[in-house]
Amino acid sequence: MQSIRKNDKKGAYAMLENNWKDSAPKVPQEFHERFEETLRQIEETTISDNKRKNKKIRIRVLTVAAALCACMTVTVAAKEFLKWNVVLKERLNPSAEQQKALEETNYIQNVNQSETHNGVTVTLADSLQDQGILYAIFEIKTGADISMDRNTSFEHLDIKIDGKSVFGDEQFGTSGGGGGLAYLEDDANTSAHLQYYEVTFSYDSDYNLSGKNVEITLENLTEDGDKALEGTVVAQGTWNFEWTVGEINPETLLEVNKKCDFGGYEINVRSMEISPFFWKIYLDYQDAMKVYEDERNRFEYNGSDCGMDLYARTHIDAVRYKDGTVVNFDSALGGIGGGGELEDKKNGVVVIRNSFGQAVDVDQLQAVHFGNVDQWLEVR
Repeated sequence: MQSIRKNDKKGAYAMLENNWKDSAPKVPQEFHERFEETLRQIEETTISDNKRKNKKIRIRVLTVAAALCACMTVTVAAKEFLKWNVVLKERLNPSAEQQKALEETNYIQNVNQSETHNGVTVTLADSLQDQGILYAIFEIKTGADISMDRNTSFEHLDIKIDGKSVFGDEQFGTSGGGGGLAYLEDDANTSAHLQYYEVTFSYDSDYNLSGKNVEITLENLTEDGDKALEGTVVAQGTWNFEWTVGEINPETLLEVNKKCDFGGYEINVRSMEISPFFWKIYLDYQDAMKVYEDERNRFEYNGSDCGMDLYARTHIDAVRYKDGTVVNFDSALGGIGGGGELEDKKNGVVVIRNSFGQAVDVDQLQAVHFGNVDQWLEVR
């Protein structure tokens, strides 16, 4: 058997060097290079101990290579599943399987863009997009000379879709948006020099974000609130971020056609539209409007004996899956907002929309629980 020499390209290293990229094309180039360098060191170390036979050398090289490949597989997989921003994970509480599925269907995109101005680095970590919602989470890092607290903000925020500001754009119907620091359950994830900033834009029209170009601009870091609250600028700069939204799946339509007791009011639920993050419920108009015949349930009621409007009565705080599993949502931290109520007399429905308290498995969803009236509704 031919011995392996340091400069002999017929050795184990040479064979792997020639075939490595074809064998593991998805592995980063940096890993390719480090892997090959490790093989070189193995050969050199082994050859210096020339008492060993070639067969033993091959076994040693290939055994270490196999171990490295195993570590590489775990590392790459971990990177794929753990790259979500900590805020997004806390808001949605997804399983590893859900994380993968949500990325593959473009509900979540890992944007990972950074800009630094005057010692402040802002990174757009992830975006979430669905029918009627756009959400982005940013990481803010400052140097030792700039400290942040719960009142840190930006003087100006703008969101553009295909080059046009979304604020005041009638094609989105009733809409709203803004930004603010994220509140986390574990304060250890933030500090005076690390905070997270959330931007949300929601709307009730049928506008489809799929394939759209999104721009978010943050201007001038402030303390003691934003410009409207007379905040003080602590770092000037304009941080610009731009990305393209992937193809978003349409909501799943569930024909329900069942009566449900919404706190003393029997209302026919015609249907629901659901995605992993959001839901819309279509209530019979005549049934639903009986709630507002009692003035205590009206938004403008000023008395001390307040009732509940339809939005509150349809609040979903838990879901049940087909296998009987019940998932209760954390009302303090879960979900990403974006709710509203639309009275559509022409089509005979009242439409309520809101977000689930965390990511749900749409295919397995069997029932929803309206927490404020303590009622389950079978939707399948």
